[in-house]
Amino acid sequence: MTAHATLHQAAISPTHYAAIAVDQSLDMDLTYTIPPEFLPVLRVGSRVRVPLGRGNRAVNGTVLEITDQAPVFKSDPTIADKPVPKPVEPENRQEALWNIAEPELKQAAPTDRMKSILTVYPEIDPVPADLLEMARWISRYYCCPLGMVLSTIVPAAVKKNIRLPRQNYIHRVDTAPDAGSTDHGFTARTQAVFAAVWDALAPGPLTVDNLVAKAAVSQPMLKRFISAGLLRLEKRILWPDAARLGLPPTAEVPLHTREDFALTSEQARAMESLLPLLNPPRFAARLIFGVTGSGKTELYIRCIEQVIASGRQAIVLVPEISLTAQLISRFTERFERVAVLHSGMADAQRHQHWHSIAAGWAQVIIGARSAIFAPTPNLGIIVVDEEHEPSYKQDSAPRYHARDLAVRRGQISDVPVLLGSATPSLETWRNAHENPHYGLIELRSRPRGLLMPRVVTVDMRDERRTRRGLHALSRLLEQRLKETIADKGQAIFLLNRRGFAHYVACPRCDFVLMCDRCDATMVVHRHAAESRDASPELPDRYIQCHYCLTSQLLPSRCPSCQARLVQLGQGTQRVEEELRLKFPELKVARMDSDSMRGAGQYQATLQKFAQGELDMLLGTQMIAKGLDFPNVTLVGVLNADLAMTSPDFRAAERTFQLICQVAGRCGRTQRSGLVVVQTMQPEEPAILFATRHDYTAFVQQELQHRKSFNYPPFGRMVRIVLSDTDYLSLQDEMKWLASMIEQSPAYRPGTLRLIGPQNAPLQRMDEKYRMEIIMLSPTPGPLQQVLSELRQRGMFQKFRADVTVDVDPMAMQ
Repeated sequence: MTAHATLHQAAISPTHYAAIAVDQSLDMDLTYTIPPEFLPVLRVGSRVRVPLGRGNRAVNGTVLEITDQAPVFKSDPTIADKPVPKPVEPENRQEALWNIAEPELKQAAPTDRMKSILTVYPEIDPVPADLLEMARWISRYYCCPLGMVLSTIVPAAVKKNIRLPRQNYIHRVDTAPDAGSTDHGFTARTQAVFAAVWDALAPGPLTVDNLVAKAAVSQPMLKRFISAGLLRLEKRILWPDAARLGLPPTAEVPLHTREDFALTSEQARAMESLLPLLNPPRFAARLIFGVTGSGKTELYIRCIEQVIASGRQAIVLVPEISLTAQLISRFTERFERVAVLHSGMADAQRHQHWHSIAAGWAQVIIGARSAIFAPTPNLGIIVVDEEHEPSYKQDSAPRYHARDLAVRRGQISDVPVLLGSATPSLETWRNAHENPHYGLIELRSRPRGLLMPRVVTVDMRDERRTRRGLHALSRLLEQRLKETIADKGQAIFLLNRRGFAHYVACPRCDFVLMCDRCDATMVVHRHAAESRDASPELPDRYIQCHYCLTSQLLPSRCPSCQARLVQLGQGTQRVEEELRLKFPELKVARMDSDSMRGAGQYQATLQKFAQGELDMLLGTQMIAKGLDFPNVTLVGVLNADLAMTSPDFRAAERTFQLICQVAGRCGRTQRSGLVVVQTMQPEEPAILFATRHDYTAFVQQELQHRKSFNYPPFGRMVRIVLSDTDYLSLQDEMKWLASMIEQSPAYRPGTLRLIGPQNAPLQRMDEKYRMEIIMLSPTPGPLQQVLSELRQRGMFQKFRADVTVDVDPMAMQ
């Protein structure tokens, strides 16, 4: 929908107009007049500053369209100038929503009342046309204002025009100067120095440092020559050095030599099937289904080499910021110009890398989900590694899925998309078998005849019956760890729960320590040793809610019966403590979001592990994917069925994926690997199939289960969550929302199923009650029609409650 920004005072009527999406939650674009002086520099995609609302508050936005046609003006006051409407009473809402008459349209707009653009930022790279098209699609499909989408696409560092790093280059002037001229007053010695500088610059311009070293000249002397007009100074934008990203300034970048990897027969057949898609590129999605360690990355690199040889660029997505470091190392060995995009970078770095992409300098762009918005002028291929990972789904508006955006961008740009995984999502697996635009490429074996690791299951119910005390590690895992360390091997232990204990309870009564703001248990944490050393008054342990992050002192007594409270459940901190008690000589590093404060710390820990300075990594899911350490011969999966208790229809799929992914971290050399899976439910199919490395059998059973409920991938889902501090008001609004959906002209009971209104699984979070409605349909069309109608009527602005619309949700809490 389009509205027109107006002024009540008279203004000169220009002849050009711009439709602009402002960086606000307004679900419309606004039309502004273009002052004549801005016409030479204004482009579609340009960043501008415009007045908004009655107070003419200056806000930034993006130009969507430039035209000399006067816009159609609505006689109804613009939504931008209207006060936010009060909630309509429930009994009147149906009529208020569906029976609103469209405002009368006039053919001639009163241009004397239209507002003008205040500022244009020509120094900021415009949003490319393909990204604008994708932004419009995101806005429609994920039900999010276009301005918010564009604000997400362009990094804050770019929007703020953070200063780009530059480097000084010295050039010869156009004509050979006479350094001996009396006008300069140079001595014979200075003239000789200038002659050496002039000769050094004969091949071309040099940086100041290189020229100082090559011509044995001082920097003050160079400044004299430049001031005299004998040399010319140029400030060039400095291109990024991805190999140094995350390293200390004084660190040396390792020198790499390219190995001539010989492709296996499976890889060679895969390349043969991919080559027709690469040059010239054309859209197709290919699932690279390969077991862990089967050489998927090498396949990506070979395809990218073909694309770069034809002058095009490649985007490579990874699910976590922390995984970019190892991939950067692999790619900088093979490619000269690599750029990186992720939210963990400093502002100046992010702007520098973004600019290098937009300028066409970068050949390969590596990053987490936001890298799908890289402004590539000549895109040739998109790679999504570990495509099954839920972290590709954005958890705030716009709630896009980067894997799905990769496919959409591949369609827009007509380039191939490679989706790689050892445990593909069920949606991608079904597409690969039934969607004509998809295809399946399989890598069933590891190179050099390497075998998959042996997997052993430990039933922790038997362990508890036959062993006194509380132990996170089974006797078998303890024994195998001793043998691994004695054999100079390394180990990785996974427990996907951080903290020390995940709930505090009274052994005498029913009291459980809950968060005052959320319907969640408080989790026990231990202060880090360095924190206690710096502040001795800190208690050893505290409690924290993992949803609202409220922290409190850990009470010792039950408030009801005064019995001593007990700490139950296992977290990574408790396992770390047990390891240090049982294996005092073990050099172990804990890797979770509590201990790893940034990508640099994560990379430093991995480097220590790679160099043999650590015997073990213990951590959450961040250590389960993408790591390749040849000396790892033991993997322990603690509490493998942890995710099975969550109220999510994807729980079994995620359990299977996590076990398979972490199991693939070992046995990557001729040394055999062992995986010990500890579980309370060894008979659970997801765990049984994971221990056999049998993805196909798991998928067949899980698809049957999903089909019986028409859950994805056999249908599409939209989840709408409302949250409010007033539960009664929330119930009224949810009933009204359900009624509005059922009365929508697009609602058809045979093709669209409604679940709810009902309390969300996490009913209260951060002092707000939460309720949900889930809509299911075999195809996305009916869901999109309902959302579009509700959105066009401004329904989502009518609620008192906070509204979250999640299309294709990945989290159901």
